[in-house]
Amino acid sequence: MTTTTRSNISTALRLFASIFQREVDDRLLSELQTCRQKLLASLGNDPLAGLDLGDSQATLQVLAVEYCQLFIGPGGHLPPVESVVLGEERFWGATTEQVVDFYHSVEISLPRDGRMLPDHLSMELDCLAVLEETNRGDKAALFAREHILRWLPSLIQHVTERGTIAFYRVWATGLQTMLAELYEV
Repeated sequence: MTTTTRSNISTALRLFASIFQREVDDRLLSELQTCRQKLLASLGNDPLAGLDLGDSQATLQVLAVEYCQLFIGPGGHLPPVESVVLGEERFWGATTEQVVDFYHSVEISLPRDGRMLPDHLSMELDCLAVLEETNRGDKAALFAREHILRWLPSLIQHVTERGTIAFYRVWATGLQTMLAELYEV
């Protein structure tokens, strides 16, 4: 794989990570609007469909409500965290420890602020990006297969059933397609 291709993969993984890390902010929304046609071509669907509300603050509000309802709560939510999605019913379960062990085995450091769980989807995608950037696609494939692709279908099901707009469903299904193709699953 060429350096350019690895760079593109890494950039895409980091974009997916930013989508699921927290609510969309002004900067990210602006970037998404700027590359909307490329996103449509890449994802097969327009993640911003139905969100042409005339002003960015209204769009950000709709996206914030959707993010909270899907991933934060108060009820019926499912955080994009591997241990929780896999049914461990708590944060920092046995799966989290396996993820931490993997990070250590490939010499990836965890942020010291502890604000993000190691098995949060955005952290796992950042791990894949680092592995791609450092020409360790074999390790990235192993991690994707043993972790993200194991629980992403359940997250997609949740987003599909509970989502009121297409935004997170388009991103989640696009991520699954990309990872499956990239890591030949």
